[in-house]
Amino acid sequence: MKRFLALSLLTLSGCKQEKPSSSPCPELDTLRATYAAYVERVMRLHCLSCHQGQNPAAGVALDSYTAVRQAAERRRWYEVMANGTMPPSGKLDDCTLAALRKWIEAGYPP
Repeated sequence: MKRFLALSLLTLSGCKQEKPSSSPCPELDTLRATYAAYVERVMRLHCLSCHQGQNPAAGVALDSYTAVRQAAERRRWYEVMANGTMPPSGKLDDCTLAALRKWIEAGYPP
């Protein structure tokens, strides 16, 4: 009985269950939802090869805060990324989409 009790205590003391994150992307909890801190980098990596310059694809420039905000306010900007239509290289991962959504919900902070 003593051996069982000692083994039980060892098992319990070394076994800490971590509370699962409520978010599929725990880093969102600390993400500063601003254009400068996050959105601009996503645009640069995934969008600017087509959406900048004098003749941006589909007439949609995404090369400045103002341009991205206007696109986001029209709602289609986020929708085409969320449904996988854009970027043509492949759908953005869920955490990136969640961060962009957070930026929208925060009111498009610069």
